[in-house]
Amino acid sequence: MSFDEFSKLVDEKRTLMGSLCDDETLCMMVLQELGVDTLKKVSEIRPDSGKVSLKVRVLSVSEVREFSRDDGSTGRVANLIVGDETGSIRVVLWDDAAGCVATREIEAGSSIGITGFARGGENGVEVHLGRFSTIKPLDYDVEARIEHCKIREIAEGMVNINLRARVIDVGRIRSFKRRDGGEGRVRNLTLGDETGKIKITLWDERTEIPFGEDDVIEVRNAYARKNSYTGKTELQLSREGVMERTTADIGYSEKITPISDIEIDRIYSIRGFVSGIGEIREFTRGDGSVGQVANIHVSDDTGRIRATLWGDHAEIVDEIDIGSEVLIIDAQTKTGLSEEVELNLNWNSRIKVLRR
Repeated sequence: MSFDEFSKLVDEKRTLMGSLCDDETLCMMVLQELGVDTLKKVSEIRPDSGKVSLKVRVLSVSEVREFSRDDGSTGRVANLIVGDETGSIRVVLWDDAAGCVATREIEAGSSIGITGFARGGENGVEVHLGRFSTIKPLDYDVEARIEHCKIREIAEGMVNINLRARVIDVGRIRSFKRRDGGEGRVRNLTLGDETGKIKITLWDERTEIPFGEDDVIEVRNAYARKNSYTGKTELQLSREGVMERTTADIGYSEKITPISDIEIDRIYSIRGFVSGIGEIREFTRGDGSVGQVANIHVSDDTGRIRATLWGDHAEIVDEIDIGSEVLIIDAQTKTGLSEEVELNLNWNSRIKVLRR
């Protein structure tokens, strides 16, 4: 349709409506009568918006997954996180629509036009693309706004979390048995910014992400949930989540507690000098496996405390001597045999030798 033809229809609508509508509303009314989908911004999408059209930038892409339907046929699904200058939203691609991800026609950074159907999902409103939807690349770039939160702002239940932080601890890869008998892998990285620190859990092939301690990274599309063991809120990376290095300037400093201020049943980080070293002892667990434990004493200007090192932590006694300076991070306090407060280092704790 030419511009003149469209303008004529708008003028006819203006005559009919009088001064009740502005020009933008008149244009939308004409488009709706012509059966043309009007564009929406991400922030305007609601679960009951029905059929919607968007022009957006792809922020992240999941892998294509196959699943079996009740009739025995195989389906495919992939997820995108897309955004414009008003925000971001999850887009779910079904079957043929997921093909553009499999063929890499659509990748992170692409600008696309989509028409799909809005609906409520587990993590908020989503747009679903299926049989009667469209997705096509655009020949120009769409600007997208990515909001980054601070660690202290993260709370249980939050989704679509974007974060810039410094890697404090790279963790180690641990293997475990799945319920189906298969083997899985898990790794916990500790991230920090000027407001605090938080752990992020990586599963299976993502445990191989090659980040080093002190790297500054950007996390996109994570969600927060409480660790049932520690009671702390942690991050999980969604299927379409992304972690990559960034040049952002992110500061972090560990909160060090003077030994004299330590109380029972809390988690602390301390810094001090080794003032006592015990030997590594082996013990047998209830399941028949063998573990190891060792004790050291650490002193600072305010006092002295015993630290119990479990598992791999015990091996550090072979690297230190009286007078070595150490940093103990995230140790749980408990009451020892002599009713004195002591530090307990488990798999969630760290110990570093700062000076031998």
